[in-house]
Amino acid sequence: MRYEAESAIVKARSIINRYNTRDPWTVAEYLPGVQVVKRDLGANIMGYTLVAARRAIINLSTAQSYSSASGVLAHELGHSQLTRSADTNYFYRNASVARTGSAEYIANCFMFQFMFGDRGGINPLNYDQILEEYELPQWMVRYFELIR
Repeated sequence: MRYEAESAIVKARSIINRYNTRDPWTVAEYLPGVQVVKRDLGANIMGYTLVAARRAIINLSTAQSYSSASGVLAHELGHSQLTRSADTNYFYRNASVARTGSAEYIANCFMFQFMFGDRGGINPLNYDQILEEYELPQWMVRYFELIR
């Protein structure tokens, strides 16, 4: 496992332990300097984070299910905690594979650990169903291998 993945997984575990929940909505309320805003971002953009004056403003699309919005929020929380200095990146429905070590890769590692990690092994036969429920691209299946 690469250092970036490991640090994202450690950070997700730390936040889960600190706030005693995996609910990204609850965590977002408690994290200092984080604000969540829902808005119409069109059909393809699911969310993004802007950092201004030491505040992370997480913008989530209103055009997605609760499950999908929860996953995207967990991803954006990863940005707010781990990649604040990166340029704003948008979470697209049709996103291409994130390059290992990129800000998107780190936020994806955080999201998968936060949402699915340390719950006992997830049956590989359920990977596709989970990705579909959270409206995540099929190529994200690789992150399940990082959170075992």
